[in-house]
Amino acid sequence: MTTLVMQAAKGRLYGSGLAHVARIGGQCRAVWNLFLAESVARYQAERKFVFYAEMSARLSKPLKEDPRLAGLPRRCAQMTVQRLDRALRDCARSKGKSRRGFPNFKRYADRRDAFSFVGREIRVAEGRVRLPKIGWLRVRGLRVPEGADLKQVAVTQEPHGWHLSIQFEAAAKAYAAPRCAPIGLDAGIRKRDENDRAIATLSDGRKIVAPQWVEKAEARLRRLNRIRDRRRKGSVNRKRIVARIGKVHRDVRNARLNFLHKQTTKLVRRYAGIAVEDLSLKGLVRTRLAKSFASAALGEMLRQLAYKAAWAGREWRVMPRFERSTGVCPDCGWIGPRLLLSVETWRCEGCGIEHERDVAAARVIDLRAVGVANPEPAGGTRRKRGFAVCGGVRVSARASHGGPPSNVAFDVQTRTRTR
Repeated sequence: MTTLVMQAAKGRLYGSGLAHVARIGGQCRAVWNLFLAESVARYQAERKFVFYAEMSARLSKPLKEDPRLAGLPRRCAQMTVQRLDRALRDCARSKGKSRRGFPNFKRYADRRDAFSFVGREIRVAEGRVRLPKIGWLRVRGLRVPEGADLKQVAVTQEPHGWHLSIQFEAAAKAYAAPRCAPIGLDAGIRKRDENDRAIATLSDGRKIVAPQWVEKAEARLRRLNRIRDRRRKGSVNRKRIVARIGKVHRDVRNARLNFLHKQTTKLVRRYAGIAVEDLSLKGLVRTRLAKSFASAALGEMLRQLAYKAAWAGREWRVMPRFERSTGVCPDCGWIGPRLLLSVETWRCEGCGIEHERDVAAARVIDLRAVGVANPEPAGGTRRKRGFAVCGGVRVSARASHGGPPSNVAFDVQTRTRTR
């Protein structure tokens, strides 16, 4: 039985039809600003927002009467107000725990217009795609497998052009049988020299060394920022410099993603399983090494490892966040004092073995990480939040950070749930 997983692909649009794409993007921007203004006015008067049900019911009038919105597909307008509804709900969360701030009005100068379609409304062929009310457009870099079930399509504007992103459901990528046993991975930054750093250490002694993309681009960015500051605000020359600065940042981002994809794919192909540590990434970016942690993109590396391991059916285990891995002997279990960042090697007082700091931590992670030993490939079963039986009573299941529901006992060894 073929396992289907949710995937995504992205390509850049070309052709004469981009004028129609820009028109629809501007119309969706106008719809966003129109209903956001109504929400602001409603909140000032009644302390309430205008949410999706009311916005969707009132879409017909502006689409018919406003000449600026002539020719705008209703689906694009509906999905625009859906995004606005999510933004309003995110900002209106109770107890001050808002994940995002209040949504902003969109400007033409931002060049970040976007609109969406449902997957069944488009057609994808070799090197081109057909969009409703627009027609066929040439696309470069888009790779969608034949027979994929298209779910959603997003057209977004970036400083260097328009791009098309497709979310689809298709068979997971096939991986060969692993050649090595499961390993532990200690994610963190360890400087090797001025130009290279290790962002992860494996329990077998291997290190993943990443180039310093941001540091290498800093000199160029400083020069461009000085040129930008000398340009008059609003001038054409200033906009050109801003575009060049954006291109440098995009090059750094693309180089980082390319490196991480290659390294994570190598790990999944080589090893039968991977054990990692549950890191507090938000806490790491608040330290004095925040810039280095942000540049290393440890969260993106762990995210890629997780879904690629699920696709390949590899073992995926996680060590709890508050268990120590550094300064713990993987041979005898002796727990020593906390080590300074400058300490590279240390000797165990229990067994007398000398350990390399990060390799020993990776071995401890491999020993103490827990999880399902042989998971099904992603997409084999759909996890939905349903009900649980607690004390003989049927109650709602509460999620626990991606694990089993918190009000259901879970036995890792037998993989059974008990009351």
